[in-house]
Amino acid sequence: NEFPPGIMADLEGLSAEALRAAIQNERVALEQAKADSAAARDEREGAGQRQRLRRELEALRSRTGAWRSGTRLLQRVRESIDRDEHGPHFYGVDSEKTFEANVFEPRKPRQPVGGRVGSTTKYAESPYKSEHVWTLSGLSWLPQLLEQEERECARSDIFSIAEDYEESRYILVFSPRGGRLTHGAELCHMSEEGFSGEGFSSFDLERTRGSLVLIRKQTSYGAAINVRFSVKAANGDFRLWGDAMRLSVPARDQAEPKCFVSGPDLAADAKGVFGLSFEELLKSEWVQEDAITFKVAIEEIVMGCHPDEGALSAADIKSQFEIQTPPSVVEVPPPTLTTDLLAMLTEGQHSDVTVEAAFGEAAPVRFTAHASVLSRRSAVFAATFAHGMRESATRTLTVRDVPPPALKALLYFLYTDDFEQVLEVLREEGGAAGDAPQRGALLQAVLAAAHKYQVPRLLRWCEAQLCERLCGETVCSLLSLASLYEAAALERSCLDFMKAHMADVVARPEFASLPPACTLKFNMHVAGVDAAESGRKRKRGDE
Repeated sequence: NEFPPGIMADLEGLSAEALRAAIQNERVALEQAKADSAAARDEREGAGQRQRLRRELEALRSRTGAWRSGTRLLQRVRESIDRDEHGPHFYGVDSEKTFEANVFEPRKPRQPVGGRVGSTTKYAESPYKSEHVWTLSGLSWLPQLLEQEERECARSDIFSIAEDYEESRYILVFSPRGGRLTHGAELCHMSEEGFSGEGFSSFDLERTRGSLVLIRKQTSYGAAINVRFSVKAANGDFRLWGDAMRLSVPARDQAEPKCFVSGPDLAADAKGVFGLSFEELLKSEWVQEDAITFKVAIEEIVMGCHPDEGALSAADIKSQFEIQTPPSVVEVPPPTLTTDLLAMLTEGQHSDVTVEAAFGEAAPVRFTAHASVLSRRSAVFAATFAHGMRESATRTLTVRDVPPPALKALLYFLYTDDFEQVLEVLREEGGAAGDAPQRGALLQAVLAAAHKYQVPRLLRWCEAQLCERLCGETVCSLLSLASLYEAAALERSCLDFMKAHMADVVARPEFASLPPACTLKFNMHVAGVDAAESGRKRKRGDE
């Protein structure tokens, strides 16, 4: 063996006694190294054993949870039988002889002549329903960062649909180039909600490809699922991506549970959001401030039993006794109150007041209405027509601060109490389908009109609609609107959005034009101070 010159020089300088001592020390070090290697080997084998035991424990927990779910289902059936809603001895199920022979139960009354026994079989009477919204930011950096993480897609946190069932756990994963779904959830053993991150990779990783994929935690128990995927556009609306998918998840061999996977482009040859490549996606309307937002709507019916445990029944079968009556020969028409009231407004039938929208330089627009309806629906209208004001004498009310389309939407709602009528006005008066800014401005005008005429139901509905339309271009104006019209939920949503996108928002000219009160609220929100609570403290201090 050849040694480096430096080592040979060190050895040449040692005496025979020193060399013997060095050899003895090296033998001791060798034995220690062997012992360390054997201990490391034992620890590795122990780690493998612990990993196997964890999988065994998870499988047992999954089966235990399934049995508990089955027990809850049986308990609900028992409660339904106790309420005498159905069961093996319900009316008409057993023969009369059986009832007479059973002396331990009170006899059921005989069915009167002309009666009949019917039954109802209900499937999907009350499925679990929920939506999950996932925002993925830093999108342009995603391929490079995933390469550093040695995986091909990003994942959401774990969320659940049916809280009562351990099997009802989901994650969303996004692959920028539609690659393998190696999401790395198993690296996160515990999520914020306390659910194990393991159990989301039990599917064919080599053959399953997609851009956005919903993964249901591995389980042996079947389920029926309806899934819809949507993507948030620049105007704040979510647009459906692909068709709704209603699928049956089959029960699996309990020794080898599998995950359920679904996605809008799993079966498509061309992968990508709406067929766009990743580079095209970054330049599209679906990406705002280098972030994309997905929404998945899920309806789920979980099977409480496994086929190995006996026959399954997903239906709720109820019997009922009915008095037989002859079929009706008269067809009763559907209700028409809403359409009749709206016709009174649009056709001017028996109208006694004119509401004139004189807004800006445009020619006034007049609506013939009914003072009794307006007064009943709005305290402001009631005061206008009842307190000897000029309008009560002239029977003409001129409105100068509400645009005609917004006033039309307000009147339609006052007559019908139907938000669909408001949406119809917004569609008719708000320009083309793609003119989102004009529709947003009209919705703000409706909110202002609802506030002026004290119509709280319409006000809160407009507030909810605007909360879903937040974007960088409108958030500053909406914050001012919310502060002016006391829309607390909209104000909070605007402040949260501005804080999350601070770099973009503060650079906009609209931010510099914010009223001082709004700027103060924004600064306090960024600092983590509740403006309402701070105001209450100041009032107590003044006292």
